[in-house]
Amino acid sequence: MPLLADYLRQKLIPWMNQKPTERFIVARPQMQQTQMPSGVVLSRRAIKGERVVIKDRRYYSNVRAFSATYPDAGLIEMEIVKMVVILEGRADYQMGHHAVKCGPGYFLIIPPGVPTPEGRRCPYNAPGHFCTALLLTLYPHAVQAMLTRSDADGSYTYLENYLFQEERLVTQFRLATDEIVEARGDATTIGSFALAAFWLGLQREMQEGKYLNPGPIGRPVAPNQKEGDFTGELLDYIQSRLNQPLALEAVAKGMHLSRTQFIRRVRQETGKSFVEFLNDYRIEEAKNLLRDSDWTVTAIAGFLGFKSPTYLQRVFREATGNTPTQFRSEVRSKKVR
Repeated sequence: MPLLADYLRQKLIPWMNQKPTERFIVARPQMQQTQMPSGVVLSRRAIKGERVVIKDRRYYSNVRAFSATYPDAGLIEMEIVKMVVILEGRADYQMGHHAVKCGPGYFLIIPPGVPTPEGRRCPYNAPGHFCTALLLTLYPHAVQAMLTRSDADGSYTYLENYLFQEERLVTQFRLATDEIVEARGDATTIGSFALAAFWLGLQREMQEGKYLNPGPIGRPVAPNQKEGDFTGELLDYIQSRLNQPLALEAVAKGMHLSRTQFIRRVRQETGKSFVEFLNDYRIEEAKNLLRDSDWTVTAIAGFLGFKSPTYLQRVFREATGNTPTQFRSEVRSKKVR
């Protein structure tokens, strides 16, 4: 059974019957300890280094999800709402110029524009503790749910990654976060009812298998390799740099091999040339995006590192016999039947 299904049944749904309005923490420019729920410690925390604007990086449904990063601090700003639910362990989670320290059962709501931990580059567990969290991201027509674990040794792991496209779920989650963030009269009560409905709806979607796993955005850079697994190491290298040109010489250098050694190893381990291996991987990712997102062919080409939309069209047609547009039309017409 998926971990998310267990957490829904054992924690998330029961928590909504146990003083839910005392579980919300909203990131704001000005925060005070007196505003925090019992068991939560708030402190000021400076943001190290400069803010670097991220220009036109597109994600699911062609949304410009990220606006800036703080490389020295390991923080990132999103242009869409995010909720972080602490499930196990103890968190030390930075929200703008504040840090929240808490145990399980709290819902951290981050409005657009607030710097928060990037994950791998800035773990969010308290020193000496682990922390398992659910990260929910709201897109115009979907909610992404990622289970992550940050460990005391500094490691960060994506456990599960789902995309839910049910319109009612999106509406319930948007209503819950909007109410809690706006803080109008009875906002936390209204927000808690909407969030309770959201968890129940999410449980139903899990039971009926109505989700994408992994979602087409934020795909975890999975630990493909075991020690000495060349193909897994190569996949990890490609996944983490998918939108880059990935010239053979540069990848060989990144894999600490000479050009000749690299060409030979790729052929021995995969039965393909490097260009064939790379194109096959990118074509499979293109199929997923064409099937599961509303991205344009131009956006997909840029996201997957093709040098132009025309080149993607040509490679895709050679591999599948269809253009990307034809492929999308066919798979979607089958869904309708």
